[in-house]
Amino acid sequence: MLTGLHARVQAQLKRRFDSPLFHYEQLRGMFIPLLLDQLFIYGIGLLSGAMVSSSGMGAISAVNDAFVVSNLAYVLFSAIATGAGIVIARAKGAGDALSMRRAIGQSCTLCTVFGSLIGILLYLFGAQIVRLLYPAADVQVVEAAGEYLSVMGVSMIPYSLFNGIFTAFRSMGDTKSSLALTLVINSIHLICSLLYINVLHLGVSGSALSYLTARVIGMAFALFWLMRPACALHMRWRDFARIEKRTLKDIVSLGVPLSVEQVLFQGGMLLVQLYIATLPGLQTDAQGVANSVFLLFYVFAYSLTSIAATVCGQCIGAKDMRLARFYCKGIIWAGRWILAFSLVILLPLMPLILKLYAPQAEAIKYIYIAVCIGALPMPLVWPDAYVFASCTRAAGDTVYATVVSIATLFAGRLLLGYVLTIVLGLGMPGIWLGQLAEWCIRAACFRLRFKGTGWIKVDLSVKAISD
Repeated sequence: MLTGLHARVQAQLKRRFDSPLFHYEQLRGMFIPLLLDQLFIYGIGLLSGAMVSSSGMGAISAVNDAFVVSNLAYVLFSAIATGAGIVIARAKGAGDALSMRRAIGQSCTLCTVFGSLIGILLYLFGAQIVRLLYPAADVQVVEAAGEYLSVMGVSMIPYSLFNGIFTAFRSMGDTKSSLALTLVINSIHLICSLLYINVLHLGVSGSALSYLTARVIGMAFALFWLMRPACALHMRWRDFARIEKRTLKDIVSLGVPLSVEQVLFQGGMLLVQLYIATLPGLQTDAQGVANSVFLLFYVFAYSLTSIAATVCGQCIGAKDMRLARFYCKGIIWAGRWILAFSLVILLPLMPLILKLYAPQAEAIKYIYIAVCIGALPMPLVWPDAYVFASCTRAAGDTVYATVVSIATLFAGRLLLGYVLTIVLGLGMPGIWLGQLAEWCIRAACFRLRFKGTGWIKVDLSVKAISD
């Protein structure tokens, strides 16, 4: 019976994923390292958050407040890397090794420049930024968050280069290399977190220092891995200094709209944090834990968007929009099953996961409500909301994606979330209901967009662009 079921599953997967450009086994070999990559990243983040919680629930609030600000800074250079990733994937699909090297070199240089500028600003003004954004927060929490943010600013400088190299490997479909980089940087982060937080008892500062140490060593390893003679890219140091106008234009045209989108998105999240800060302390602490725990569900979700961008980008580079559509639909179909599987695995583990944080007994019910509102609808809603966006963005449809992303954030998580949370008095669950509304509206907008051909912004030499 099991043999027959396995054969039917294999036949279904081959029917949905085999093509002249990719085979099912090849995509499976790409996806599994991506999943392990994300699992390692968020698993370490979960353990790190649990270690911070050993310094008290106020420490979680401090890190959570500062993390929103550091994310706002991070997306400025990560969006450049993401835009370059699309250019790299297209070049890979077209079999153009020279364009791949140019895109990687320019991406790493731009990321490092942006990351350095942002890191210096955070180091100099981190404490002032936190005080400005969270005037009503506890004084000790604000001071701890400001100190954390200053150290994280310094770590942005090496991490910007690491991220450029990491994104390049992932965009080429070399998920084993990206997994190797993840294993190195996150293993060091975990070891340093244990040392700084649990042994030296540095609390919030220890968490930030562990990031700094890991990112410096991770950057050095990433450069070695990229420049080593065995790497098929054959990168040279001059590739980082050479500017090629067409490649730069493509990177900027894809990266800048995404940067604007992500900055506005994180700005919206800051506004969400402001009304969350008005809730009772029990609920704000529960929100911090729920956010950390929910990262595990994003492990499976973000793996889908990563492989969608890589696969669809290579299809577009090969000038085959029929395959881009084919794989986008196939990844969404597989995504529903993968996310459903994640619920079966993770929900029963929730009591064990929460023990890592040791939240107050009164906070546990809020955490469960939040996770259920966020996780249970994911298989039905999340793939449509985000996989479609990855595919259309790979085809150059950046403006529509940006407008929809920002509009749905403000309509759902910000406006509706505020009404439900504060005006109607639902408290913390209202935040998560607003997020769910955002996903639903976003999914409808991108599904409607994908049915037509308006999202195809690249120059194609083929005629058939519809089903």
